[in-house]
Amino acid sequence: MFKFKTLIIIFCLFITSKGYAHPHSFIDMQVMPEIKQDQFIGLTFTWKMDPMTSVDIAYDLKKSKEDDIQWKKQAATLMANILAQNYFTDFYVQDKKIALQHLPASYRLQREGLQVVFTFTVLFVHPFPVKNANIEFLTYDPTFFVNMTYPNNKAIILTKELNSECKITLQEPNVADELRLYAYSLDMNQSAEDDDTLGLQFAQRVKIQCQ
Repeated sequence: MFKFKTLIIIFCLFITSKGYAHPHSFIDMQVMPEIKQDQFIGLTFTWKMDPMTSVDIAYDLKKSKEDDIQWKKQAATLMANILAQNYFTDFYVQDKKIALQHLPASYRLQREGLQVVFTFTVLFVHPFPVKNANIEFLTYDPTFFVNMTYPNNKAIILTKELNSECKITLQEPNVADELRLYAYSLDMNQSAEDDDTLGLQFAQRVKIQCQ
């Protein structure tokens, strides 16, 4: 299984040097739960790449439009490797891990100003009721080579109906100073192969509690 460090290097998501500390790339995220017939059926993620990453992608695709085959190929390659990492997401309902479908319902790579945005929808293998749902999920790169974060709880988007029924909590990680200094001291050659649990310790936790 590919590591996210390798994916980014192979697919030219950014340019860096060995002297830079962790993390090497940054993704701002949004997520919207998908609802059908009073059940949670999946999640739609929107990942906005940092400017350096975006410039690199846009440079390779600058002569093509978003509906051209080059964009579609790049999107498919990125999606395939995200799938290999199970969407970088751990999802729990009532403290039980929920399986995500292996193939996405949809995905798209786009420009947004000077940044590149990747949007995809993943469905649950088994949908579950909104009523009394106690949800917790984390989206992170295990190696912390890439920092994947929600800017604030407004990045977790609920429908109007869910806004009245569900409460969102975005829990920031409690990272000791020693661990933070250790992570930031790592260079490009000291990531996934050395510690594939580091990213979990920096991961935000999204909690959704419904009535």
